[in-house]
Amino acid sequence: MTSVYLLSKPVSDITPADMITEETESKRPNDGAFYQQRLPAWKPVLTVHTVMPIFAVLGVLFIPVGICLFVTSALVQEKYIEYTDCQNAQNLPCYQAAFTSTCICDITFNLTKPMMGNLYMYYGLRRFYQNHRKYATSRSDKQLRGTPRFNDENCVPYQFDPDTNHPYSPCGLIANSMFNDSFTLYKVSDGYTETRINYTQKEIAWPSDHGIKFQNAEGVDLKKSFVGTEKPSNWYKPAYEWDLKDPSNNGFLNEPFIVWMRVAAFPTFRKVYGRIETLANPELDAGLLPGQYKLSIIYNYPVKYYSSEKFFVLSTTSWMGAKNPLLGVMYLITGTALVILSLVFALLSKHNQVKTKRVGTTCSNVGVSDLDQ
Repeated sequence: MTSVYLLSKPVSDITPADMITEETESKRPNDGAFYQQRLPAWKPVLTVHTVMPIFAVLGVLFIPVGICLFVTSALVQEKYIEYTDCQNAQNLPCYQAAFTSTCICDITFNLTKPMMGNLYMYYGLRRFYQNHRKYATSRSDKQLRGTPRFNDENCVPYQFDPDTNHPYSPCGLIANSMFNDSFTLYKVSDGYTETRINYTQKEIAWPSDHGIKFQNAEGVDLKKSFVGTEKPSNWYKPAYEWDLKDPSNNGFLNEPFIVWMRVAAFPTFRKVYGRIETLANPELDAGLLPGQYKLSIIYNYPVKYYSSEKFFVLSTTSWMGAKNPLLGVMYLITGTALVILSLVFALLSKHNQVKTKRVGTTCSNVGVSDLDQ
């Protein structure tokens, strides 16, 4: 089209615009504000006079927030019990006896202050590196979402049983190393009368995990869905026998299992074991009163051979959750730093104003003296 058009015009009448082909015209961007980058934009100019009040306001806001968070965290009560080296009734350390038989150790402790309201029970480990990349990725998310027979290569070296060639279900390092100590708490009265304190292991997992990331097979009996699979080598019973009384807490929906499968970011961590509800323990008077208590532990989980340690924590909660003084401290440090910086900027601004005024006065005096001469 363009060539025919040019042939129809005299050579002297052809302009550079006529030489532009239709293909070139199709690539020309639209002459709009968006295409030509002419949209209005806010470009703040940060000066001492604009930054100083922003820092001051943020600092004044952060400091009371930090104080509130720190005080709230300080009001959370915790009872910490180390039990790595606890002994059984025969005074034999459980980390030795647990390899040959079930070891039960009892630890008696006293509460000097009441712990009121609903309480949480935690187990904790030190120098246990769940954040190791090989460990953290050794799992099968497809298997955990309701496909127990799925054979996933991510689970190597705990992908399948070498004897039967059946896949482990659940497979992987995380599932195979699941924490399996058990705890029972008793209130001791008159030095010998023991009253068991009831707790629940429901509603301890994240709602985004239970029933979403972790599901059982639908439309089939739970036990039949695991046919053709093997339990992890370190487990003493398969997943479909975790809680036979409550189907909603059995299999891959077992909440202690879900809690363990969410790996910790640091080598020292603690995870929720259960909740002590005051409604389930009317004899507790809405909490644990000062007195003597006994913690009975079924010691199964070996930690000595890789130099780790185990501990148990009994804790109250607040509106912001468990004890976490670090959050309040960070707010206080940040708020204080902002206030200090705003004061420094104010002093620098004042100093520059005085210096500029002096320079201006000197220049004006020099000008007047020159005129007098």
